[in-house]
Amino acid sequence: MANSSGHVQGTPVWWDLASRDVDATKAFYSGLLGWEWDDLMSSPEGVYSVATVGGKTVGGVYTYQDGMPLPEGPLRWINAFWVDDAEAAMNRAVEKGGKVIMPACDDPASGGKKSLLMTPEGAPFVVWSGDKGVENEAYWEVGGVCWVEYYTRDVKGLNEFVGHVFGSRYQRVDLTRPPTDFEDAEGEIEYEYHWWKVPGLEPDRGGMMDMDESWGDMPSHYMTYFRVEDCGASAAKATELGGEVCVPPTEIPPGMFSVINDPQGATFSIMSLRPME
Repeated sequence: MANSSGHVQGTPVWWDLASRDVDATKAFYSGLLGWEWDDLMSSPEGVYSVATVGGKTVGGVYTYQDGMPLPEGPLRWINAFWVDDAEAAMNRAVEKGGKVIMPACDDPASGGKKSLLMTPEGAPFVVWSGDKGVENEAYWEVGGVCWVEYYTRDVKGLNEFVGHVFGSRYQRVDLTRPPTDFEDAEGEIEYEYHWWKVPGLEPDRGGMMDMDESWGDMPSHYMTYFRVEDCGASAAKATELGGEVCVPPTEIPPGMFSVINDPQGATFSIMSLRPME
């Protein structure tokens, strides 16, 4: 499926990960997803390295240093969304209860401007504006990002927030899925899903799910999905490479997914997709 040309406001365009051991992080994702690396910026203090698959850019990994403007908790993949004006989007986020971790500033690695923000529920994300530098070239490719999901305890409030910041909203759809091994159920299970619909953007890039009591005390968060050929084989490979399988390969309508922690503790998902009919 081909990507739309150019960026539309609200498009997920980049994925960054801060790491305390960049070399180990590179080795893990190279072994799991076939990534190659280009050190875009390097100094005695650390490195910013861009990942590619099949010659197409995926995202970046950089050296974490104490005092960097990041939210509390484990290091994680952070999604960047393209906007017309990063400072204006930052201000709109604050108007709806979002928080600013890093005010809008020039991006030394990729050009343009970016701001690191949190949703009202505390999930970090980036807004980025500019004419060059950030490109989601490998989107939908094997080894690249194929979905961006948000898990919330306030569907209505989150939808109002993203609508105000980006001008687009999640749209509800009712789906079914087979029961997991942990559920005492027969037949298909109905569930509510919310599709991230950005006018003028093809293919769709993400969705939102309501967190019920089964999620325990897990905080609201974004989840980045990377596409693989075989979810089961890739989950096993992640374990061999020192990662941890948090959710085993599980059937869902688009295919099969699994949630993984990399050796540094960053959480992400992998997904193998069914052929499009």
